[in-house]
Amino acid sequence: MCAKRKAPYGKSKIHIPAEAYSDVRVLYIHPAKQGVDFRVDETMGRAYGLMPVGLPALVNLLKQNGIAVRGINYSLERQIDPTYDIKHWLKHNPVAQIILIDLHWYEHCYGAIQAARLCKEVLPHAYIVLGGLTATCFSSQILEQFPAVDFIIRGDAEKALLALTQRILQASESCSFSDIPNLSYRDNQAIVENDCTYCANTSDLDELNFADIDFIDHYRDYYIHEYIVTDIAATQQALQSKPFWGKWICTARGCKHECSYCGGCKSAHKTLANRDGIVIRSPQAVVNEIQQMQKAGVIQASLSYDISELGDEYWQDFFAMLANSGTKIGIYNEFFQLPKPEFIQEFARRAYMPHSCLALSPLSGSERVRRLNGKLFTNEHLLDTLELLNQVYTNIFVYFSLNLPGETEEIFNETVDLANLIYDSYPHSRLKILNTIHTIDPLSPMNLHPEKFEIESSMSTFMDYYTYCENTQLASPDAKTENYRGFKLADPDKRVLERMVKTWDAQRPGKEDSWWPVPPSW
Repeated sequence: MCAKRKAPYGKSKIHIPAEAYSDVRVLYIHPAKQGVDFRVDETMGRAYGLMPVGLPALVNLLKQNGIAVRGINYSLERQIDPTYDIKHWLKHNPVAQIILIDLHWYEHCYGAIQAARLCKEVLPHAYIVLGGLTATCFSSQILEQFPAVDFIIRGDAEKALLALTQRILQASESCSFSDIPNLSYRDNQAIVENDCTYCANTSDLDELNFADIDFIDHYRDYYIHEYIVTDIAATQQALQSKPFWGKWICTARGCKHECSYCGGCKSAHKTLANRDGIVIRSPQAVVNEIQQMQKAGVIQASLSYDISELGDEYWQDFFAMLANSGTKIGIYNEFFQLPKPEFIQEFARRAYMPHSCLALSPLSGSERVRRLNGKLFTNEHLLDTLELLNQVYTNIFVYFSLNLPGETEEIFNETVDLANLIYDSYPHSRLKILNTIHTIDPLSPMNLHPEKFEIESSMSTFMDYYTYCENTQLASPDAKTENYRGFKLADPDKRVLERMVKTWDAQRPGKEDSWWPVPPSW
């Protein structure tokens, strides 16, 4: 199984000058949703170009162990150069023995498989390795149905990826993979899934490097796409001096909530990674990494897990350590519930506010619908929190959802009313209100227990999600319907999504202020 395959010399039809060959033996590709057919034009839908926050840590772990890695973000390369040819890039790396492709979000089901197929076509000797929550969820189905994929690492991947990479690169004869935790693979056509025994603890997370992404071609251009803020004036000022530089950073793994729509909830992490609740990264490790990022030119650090949820002692220590380090940087934090007033005050003291942003997710104007879907606060509490945020001049995103369980056409009027109330009471230059249409997540509570949420689910297998991604590559009006959402209310007479979209488009707040700090295709 582990015998080295012959490199494509001799009979190869690749005609590249010898001096142009790369000697890197591990490659990484972040796929576009549309796979290798992604192009930058008005017909294409979003490419989902953001990389998983844990990916840099995995690659940097390999680098720390003497293993060089070269990677690309495919949609980024196509935006920089619309004629970019991924085949050409692969051919310039003919000795690569391992190609890593992330399949974390289900939106990449089609794109990741298409990338794997192309890699196997161009470099048939190379092993294709997938990882991420979606790859974990459907590991056996992917290996059964797609021979281009050789390995899938389930759950936390650090230990398994390093062991697998070292074994492939060092082995001269056949070898066994049976002792590598969290690994799925084929053995004589049989699917083998080793026990998921590795789950990172705080010490593991503290030792990882989530910051450096210099293994990515055009990584400086990629930083631009991880910057999030709503203040147009501050943005224009920043443009005059430097590009937007933002970077997501790991604060914790797991979750303690069971929000209806989330495939990364507490129970999902238990199933996928054998994780109980939250594994917290120490505030000192996070601050150290933020310092490192700022020295590299990053002006905004986005926190992967809401630090207000990690306890008063945690966020108090975090802000104190940040201040003691002399670091003043923009911070982006998404609140899972609502923060304490003390958190807001400390955030405003310690973060660089022109490049900071906070996000809140009321989901619905109806408190009953909000509770059903996991958000446990009232409208009064929300408005009080917004008043505090306004007092400290905070940029905010406010997220609603059109089609979660419980949201009917009649109830949706409450959502429109609340959104307009927020718009009328908060400075427009520091506010962005969005209303998203959800597609059902694998392993989300509403997918596993549809009867509890009075819905009917129609997506459960990998091929369901693969087909969904294949059918939603383009910017189509169907995206505003329930055709591809994977679920409907059990009583279909309670809402017609198209009518709700038209209601929002006609009455939504801030129609004249539509602005988003990243390219629409991203």
